Amino acid sequence: MQTRLKDYYHILGVAPVAKAEEIKKAYRALAFKYHPDQNPDSAFAEAQFKELQEAYSVLSNQKKRQQYDEERWLSGMSNRAKDKTEISPQWILHECKKLSKHMMHIDTYRMSHGSLSEYIFLLLSDAHMAVLQTENNVAANEDIIKEVLVATKNMQFEYLPAIAARLKTLSGGNADIVSFIDSNIRERRKADSWDRYMPLFVLIITLLLCIVMWVYGRG
Repeated sequence: MQTRLKDYYHILGVAPVAKAEEIKKAYRALAFKYHPDQNPDSAFAEAQFKELQEAYSVLSNQKKRQQYDEERWLSGMSNRAKDKTEISPQWILHECKKLSKHMMHIDTYRMSHGSLSEYIFLLLSDAHMAVLQTENNVAANEDIIKEVLVATKNMQFEYLPAIAARLKTLSGGNADIVSFIDSNIRERRKADSWDRYMPLFVLIITLLLCIVMWVYGRG
């Protein structure tokens, strides 16, 4: 069971757009207020102080904060998806479009790919898939497939095969759409292989150049 994400901004009493200096100032003020030395034998103050330290350790670190912001955004979207009572193909498509648009403006290489995968599977849950297949809105289903592929453009390849399998199910066996999905996954696999082997390739080229320069120097 996934643990509910804490709202570190709320804990520190700052806005999600707060600057680093604002966060530091808020932390110092609250840390002084709830410090154990100021509140001996107070279990509440001790708990608050630990929460403040945890929040500040994340929000004061640029990389951790960026990853937390992404997980916080996805968590908010997930809660909306869970709380939605009337699910329709149009609503699912709208959420997919919103996700793909969001992914265009963030550093996907630093984000939590696992959280993104979880959210996509929430949008394409068995219950949602049943609605999409029952309604059989071909145009909407195809658009959902395309939006998900856009949203996962820079996702780590390990998460893609399972998502692709679900998208193929949504395609209803349409040969053109299945071919489109397969082609997309093949390109991702090639890119993943290149990313993994590029450092070795660069090392080999560098060694070869060093050898050539050494031989040339001896001549």
